[in-house]
Amino acid sequence: MGQLGFGFDRGAPPEAKRRVVEEELLVDADPRELFVGAQRLEIYLSESGMGWVLRLAALLKDLDYSAFVRAYRPVGRRALHPRVMLGLVVYGIINRQWSLRELEGLARRDVGVWWVCGGHQPDHSTIGKFIQLQAEILSEKFFVELVKNLMIKLRLAAGMVAGDGTVIEAAASHYRLLRSEAMMEAARAAQAEADTSPSNEQLARKAQAAQHAASIAEERLRLRKRHGHPGSIQLSPTEPEAAVQQRKDGVTRPSYKPTVMVHQSGLIVGQHVDQSSERQALKPMLAQHAGAFGQMPATLLLDAGFMSFPMLALMVEHDIDVLCPTGQATTEDNWQRRAGRGGRFPKQAFEYIPERDVYRCPGERELVYEDQHVDTFHRKYRLYRGTRCGDCQLRERCTESKYGRPLKRYEGEELKEAMARVLDQPAARAKYQRRRAIVEPCFAELRERQGLRRFHRRGLASVRVEFALHCIAFNLKKVAGGPLLVLLTLSFRFSERPWRPLVAVCLQFPAN
Repeated sequence: MGQLGFGFDRGAPPEAKRRVVEEELLVDADPRELFVGAQRLEIYLSESGMGWVLRLAALLKDLDYSAFVRAYRPVGRRALHPRVMLGLVVYGIINRQWSLRELEGLARRDVGVWWVCGGHQPDHSTIGKFIQLQAEILSEKFFVELVKNLMIKLRLAAGMVAGDGTVIEAAASHYRLLRSEAMMEAARAAQAEADTSPSNEQLARKAQAAQHAASIAEERLRLRKRHGHPGSIQLSPTEPEAAVQQRKDGVTRPSYKPTVMVHQSGLIVGQHVDQSSERQALKPMLAQHAGAFGQMPATLLLDAGFMSFPMLALMVEHDIDVLCPTGQATTEDNWQRRAGRGGRFPKQAFEYIPERDVYRCPGERELVYEDQHVDTFHRKYRLYRGTRCGDCQLRERCTESKYGRPLKRYEGEELKEAMARVLDQPAARAKYQRRRAIVEPCFAELRERQGLRRFHRRGLASVRVEFALHCIAFNLKKVAGGPLLVLLTLSFRFSERPWRPLVAVCLQFPAN
């Protein structure tokens, strides 16, 4: 069939005359008249063990596409309905095929896509334009609306959620990495070349891209210096927003860090991609949860990568019960923290005694208050130091300083100490150990079943859209699985009442 347009054929009308495009102006999908041989397609799919495709199409039909429709212009040829385009992308992701060419091929040969798309066969350029046009809606608003829709279908309520992040390789070659100095020199050379030919648009774009990469390199160098790690860094000239970091298998590559928040029913209720930080994803994911459920989660289970003073303060502000270790435990059953640098005692091994304003070390000696300071991030801290370390038998495992072991106590340190006391309780540990069963199967599914081992799109904004599409496909596949819909509902309804840990008590806040 002839390829349909997207309404890009003419210039945009004046802003005052722009109006919302009604769904009647779009070409919808009606697969009921499609046949495989002499058999209706619907019956063929049902008898061929592909009933989940029918349920997927039904779920897609129930969603609200008004935000998508408003992005179209009421000029030019009629465009395919957003449901057709989104259904094709979701179906492709479920089948580990989400490049534009692969999706075009699926639309032509796969009977499941025929039902989802109503027989329409968009080509790769139309699919790419749809993703580009609707990128902002797909990455945030539509994801939240989908979670809200599924939550209502399953009759789920805000309860326990678990968060985790991973590292996914970017669409950049690690053989072409440049050091920050080379990146800045390349930017200067590109700008000088562009200045010699002001009318050359290609050189101008090349210089602009090089300047963008150099500015990112300068910012990261500045942050590393503030953290006390001066020196050069490496970046990809074609993907400078990606951070060169270790994947889960220990291989260092230009990568991004996607993070998810998973409801205890197994649905992804929050998702975000940052360059290298899980902590930066927490606020956006909580906002998505609030948008879908109308409230914050009752209980939040996080791994040690999220631990920070701002995170704990955020939990207190929103009255969220959180379980998050203050450091990485040695084993799943051993909650003594790993030794610090050089095998020395970590900070958690020192007990703070508020009545006397001193720390007690593992050798039963005291560290006393010395002075108040401000670090490079303008955070205030009180410095404590051991005064009787010289003859201590544990000195080799504690410090090499001739002045005694120093410890910094930051503002808000009592929050971490309260969390450590909570996680000393067996009930809290048992509750926290549910985190792995809730959230880690999500990344296993995304990697192994959906094939998300490397992003296909370049740039942080495009990567966020790609990851959001994977999360949308994940949720729809979960619910379209048939009997799983009932199991998800029952597993939540008959679970125990969300347990409220004792952080509020430890901090002398009234518990509800």
